[in-house]
Amino acid sequence: MKKFYILLTTYLMVVIIVFTIEVKAEDYAETDYQSFVEIVMSSGKLLKNFTLKELDELMPRTDGTYFFTAVVYPIAKNVQASYISNTLFSVHNKGETSITYDIDVQVEMNNKVSFSTSGQISGSGSGNINKIKAEASAKAGVEYSNSTTISRKEKQTMKITVEPGSRCIIYLTGNLTVNNGVCAYYEFFYRSLYGGYEFVTLESQYAKIEKVKIN
Repeated sequence: MKKFYILLTTYLMVVIIVFTIEVKAEDYAETDYQSFVEIVMSSGKLLKNFTLKELDELMPRTDGTYFFTAVVYPIAKNVQASYISNTLFSVHNKGETSITYDIDVQVEMNNKVSFSTSGQISGSGSGNINKIKAEASAKAGVEYSNSTTISRKEKQTMKITVEPGSRCIIYLTGNLTVNNGVCAYYEFFYRSLYGGYEFVTLESQYAKIEKVKIN
């Protein structure tokens, strides 16, 4: 009986801590890939396109009896995707002679990995997020030490000639890999946090030029 009361007291103390701890939003909740104009996946969808109902229906996949553990259930596994980041340059030559422009662009030169979350995970402290991040990256095969939004960019100069009566557009495009799913964090057998997670690995990026004749 004495052991029972000790365990009960310990449990109540942990639950009180879980419900009274002050949490602050971290930078993990939003990363730059979410601002891309378009991302087309070969299958599945991005975390931001999941409804709350869909995430709730997937959450039982994280059920279990755990002490202090991050539990991850993958949905998209290394799904290939293409994207359009943003328009860098757009001009319409309404004149009668060609015009030449020197355009400077910045292109990502490394395999940048971005991480984002949804639900309760987004408002959690960095300690719990890092545990979920480590577990999710292990299941996705993503190098945890490189899971960062810090990137290396290279400046490139392009000489563009825009013919009369035509429009020229330059935009950033490339390929990326998506890993996402649902996750939860347990503290003393209590599921204190749950939500979605997503790793997006930018594999390539380049500037694409498109010219269209305008009548």
